[in-house]
Order: sequence, then structure tokens, then C-alpha cells
Amino acid sequence: MKAFRFVRPSNGREAADLLASTKNALVHAGGVDLLDRMKERVDEPDVLVSLCDAKGLDQIRVEEDGGIWIGARVTLAQLADEATCRRFLPTLSEAAGLAASPQLRHRATVGGNLAQHTRCGYYRHASFPCLKRGGDSCPVRAEGGVQDTAGIFGNRDCASAHPSSLAPVFGSLDAEIVVRDAKGERLVPFAGFWANPAKGRASDTRLRPGEVIEGVRIPPRDTKQFVGYAEIRQKKAFDWALVSCAVRYETDGEKVTSASVWFGSLAPVPMRSVAAEEALVGTVCSDKSAAEAGARTMASATPLAGSKYKVALGKVALKRALAAARERA
Repeated sequence: MKAFRFVRPSNGREAADLLASTKNALVHAGGVDLLDRMKERVDEPDVLVSLCDAKGLDQIRVEEDGGIWIGARVTLAQLADEATCRRFLPTLSEAAGLAASPQLRHRATVGGNLAQHTRCGYYRHASFPCLKRGGDSCPVRAEGGVQDTAGIFGNRDCASAHPSSLAPVFGSLDAEIVVRDAKGERLVPFAGFWANPAKGRASDTRLRPGEVIEGVRIPPRDTKQFVGYAEIRQKKAFDWALVSCAVRYETDGEKVTSASVWFGSLAPVPMRSVAAEEALVGTVCSDKSAAEAGARTMASATPLAGSKYKVALGKVALKRALAAARERA
């Protein structure tokens, strides 16, 4: 690992000011993802701007309008255990509680979970060529490439799969990302926060140079919400999901009137399924409607030879998430 300087601003504004005025600096929160990349020399910053001492960014609070604010430095362990989250955001608590291991959940943060880079082995090792690190093509797509965890949507240029388990839940809840730079704060709609892969662009977010995530805001809801989450992975603990799915829907007492369906680990960025949402609206939520929603979603998948199994897994994850939503109600 290259030597670096470690600075600890006292709030988000100071952190943004430091990022704006410091060359080759990266943001540090829990360091779970970042330090791995630094050890492999995938990233070699001169300065780490740490949020460890940033006041207010480790809080979860209900706002006056009923919305919920979650600071970027809130840990996954807090999300899993906090009474506010367990009561008002049960799918978020569930997803956080399933992630990684107890030790990592006490270090990993909300901001870091969203901004983490792909877990693709080709990207993670500097000795391999990689489109995201400036290479000419994606080695996953090459003949003989390791494809078992590859994305099956949006994978024409890069077949990475976004690893965040929180992202599909935030997407289903219509979250907004609170971002700050040296000039001030801005709210970014969740769907607009992500950037598709491009040559030389390592990050999957649309964060601008000098910007830092301060938190996530969940808007208030006036009507009853049905929410569910499911993930499928190779091991029960300390593993990344092969597929995850979060759903939220409303009904008129019988039929679905609106729906939000998001997947993780199926594409280079968190993926919304409009096809599934359209299939669910106007139906009574059931295993039958879930199967139709899954079939419509996967109809446009473009799996590689080694990731074809994810088509079936995606359908199962959606069916389980919708079943969980019905049972929770």
C-alpha cells in the first residue's frame, strides 16, 4: 500500500472543502472497500479525507414531515438494530442485518455501501486488464472469462454486477442522496445517482469531483406500504448476494395500484424493473402475478455463458420479496 496522509474534518462541509483543495484525495468512512482497493494498488491516493469525526453523519432521525434522514456514517449494524429503522424501514434493517459479518457491519457505513466499487476480481487486481481501470475491453466478456457473478443486464461494455445490498431497498423507497461539495448541498434522486460503466471510470456513481455523500433521505408516506426484501447467495454469512430484490407496493384494498421493484447484483448499477412494476399494477399480488413480473423482467436479460443461472435466480428473488411483503402486511 502506498503511503498517504490521513485528515479528519469535523463535519461534511469541511470534508468537501478539503476534497476541493487537495489533489489526489479520496473519502474514507469505514474503509471496508477503500482499504482493500488500496492494498491491491487499484487506488493510490495521497490523502484520505476521513468522515470518522464528522458530526451528525452518524445519526438516524425522523424529520418534521415524517421523512427519515440516515447519515452517511451510520453503520450497517446501526441500521439493523435501530428501533426507528426496524419500525419504519424494515426491509432496510433486514438487508443491513444480512450483509457481510457482524465485525464488518460495525465498520461498514451507508455512504460506503452505496459508493463501493464492483467486487469483480478483474477490477480488484491491478495485474488484470479492466475497462473500468482504462483497459480496452472487459475481460469478463472474453472467452474463458470468469462469469459466475457477472451482470445479466446492461453488460454490453462491462459485465460487472453492483454489490450493494442496501441500494435496491433505497431505490424501492424512492430515496434521495444528500450530496455536498464546497459550494453547498444538493439532493440527487436515487435513480439519477448512478452512472453506467465507461472506459476509465471506476466509480458507479455520478458524484462530481470534490463531492461527498452526507446522507440519504427517505420521503414520508401517507398510505399503507407493502414492502419486502430477498437475496440469494452461496453462503448464509459473510458473502455478497448473487441476486437481491426489494419491492414496495400499494393497493386499493385488493389490487396493486402502484409498485416499485429494484434488483441488486444483476447489472453494473442498481436496476429498477419497470416491466415488473407494470406487470404487478392492476393485479392481486400473488405467486402467479410474481411469476409474470419475473418473466417480463428477465425477457430482456443478456446473460453470458457463465451467468445464465441468474435469470432463474432473479425470478426467485422477486417472488420471495413479494411473498415477504404480503406476509409482513
